[in-house]
Amino acid sequence: MTQPPGRLSNLLFWGLWHVVRLVLRLYCRFRVEGELPAGAVVVVANHASFVDPIVLGAALPRRVVFLMTEVVYRSRAMGWFYRWNCAIPLSTRMPNRESMRAARTVLQQERSIGIFPEGGISRDGKPLLGNPGAVSLVLNEGVPIVPVGIVGTYDVLPPGVALPRPRRLVVRIGAPITPAELDAVGGGRREKLQNATRLIMQRIADLTGHEAREAVLST
Repeated sequence: MTQPPGRLSNLLFWGLWHVVRLVLRLYCRFRVEGELPAGAVVVVANHASFVDPIVLGAALPRRVVFLMTEVVYRSRAMGWFYRWNCAIPLSTRMPNRESMRAARTVLQQERSIGIFPEGGISRDGKPLLGNPGAVSLVLNEGVPIVPVGIVGTYDVLPPGVALPRPRRLVVRIGAPITPAELDAVGGGRREKLQNATRLIMQRIADLTGHEAREAVLST
């Protein structure tokens, strides 16, 4: 799980990456705005469609290791693909110490982790509340957290639609949230986690053009 992919695996991955990116450009006028900083980072993005991981993966110029629920990871149809991409499964029933050790090792190897902090897929395309449990998994790793706004995937493949539709796709990579910035949110352990979650979700919402659900509920 924590071993970097081998040469053949990387060759296949980047071949597929170029093909998917070309298809998205031709079919959905795919565009990426912003750049991912060098070194280990945690990428956090909104989740409005099943195609989000594919679109996000095609947007990023490196092979990101995604954290995902164990149920999805063990899918009969796609489990092989998640394992091939070195995804890290998370259990909903017990502590994820082994998974967190694996994620920490990935970051120490100067690789990157990807996570959808809403903890589920939006049913209306608008942001969900951030899941503090998801944010806690990556909050104290001492690396920048990069917010990403994925725009258009809900229109491409909304709930109940079987085939992707040709709609414009834009992925906006925001400015990194530094460890110092996260430390500055203040409060006790629980309050700090809530404040950090609110900050991360607001940055993602700004990139999508929506208002964060946390801001809506506080008004």
